[in-house]
Amino acid sequence: MSDYYQISQLRDNVFRITSQENVYCELLIGTEKAMLIDTGFGYGDFAGFVRKQIDKPLVIVNTHGHLDHANGNAQFNESVYLSPADFELCKTHTSSVMREGAAKNAAEAGYLPDGFDQSAYVARGTGNLVPLNDGDIFDLGGMTIRAIATPGHTHGSMCFLYQEANWLYVGDQTNPHCWLFLKESTDKTTHLASLDKLIALAPDKIIGSHMPEPVGIEELHLYRRAAAEAEFEKGMPFEFGNIPPDETRMFVLDGMTEEDSDKPGYASVVINKSWK
Repeated sequence: MSDYYQISQLRDNVFRITSQENVYCELLIGTEKAMLIDTGFGYGDFAGFVRKQIDKPLVIVNTHGHLDHANGNAQFNESVYLSPADFELCKTHTSSVMREGAAKNAAEAGYLPDGFDQSAYVARGTGNLVPLNDGDIFDLGGMTIRAIATPGHTHGSMCFLYQEANWLYVGDQTNPHCWLFLKESTDKTTHLASLDKLIALAPDKIIGSHMPEPVGIEELHLYRRAAAEAEFEKGMPFEFGNIPPDETRMFVLDGMTEEDSDKPGYASVVINKSWK
């Protein structure tokens, strides 16, 4: 499992950790403490990998409660900060049922590390959740991180501003392919208000959990426009799990299709009939 995770450096003491399933977790190392933003699926020895990178106390935060952001929580003894609005969602997504399904899908995709212990993984649980509130400040020593409540993708979605660098960590709240159709997603007005809140910060870089590279504020405006202009009737069928395909559609900005996802200007949202 030692080579299951990879780490890359964005600037001094700012790193990204990822693995085959294309989920990025962020590691910021101050002079006094380190912060880990999200814990991924937790298939490998994620806690052991993180420990090798730091020699100081660790603060752990979740951007939201979905399994690909929180299933590694229980590998850590530390508390994990999460918006209370996503506590129940996180408990569901880190349950044995969800873990079994995630491991099955990962096995079929070839994502599991050598020596993966299915029974231990399924039994691992949620971790030590503690409330995270809008405006909470974390002083890591030379690095100040502010939590920003941004309901949209989920009711408890949180973004994090690294204030000295003016870098914004957005989790899944916004990206080129934003999911807003889930039962835990908010209405359109709430989501757009959250994006306006982020745009008003004028961040220099935006870093998303499924975005291989940071983007600039122009992309944030683009993702906001996709959400604002989205109409269910103009979308393309989108199948996910047991949700009927006629209930969920993907709206792509400016007449593009999913095949254009690598082109400049691409932005899409996945919505349901009630999203308005």
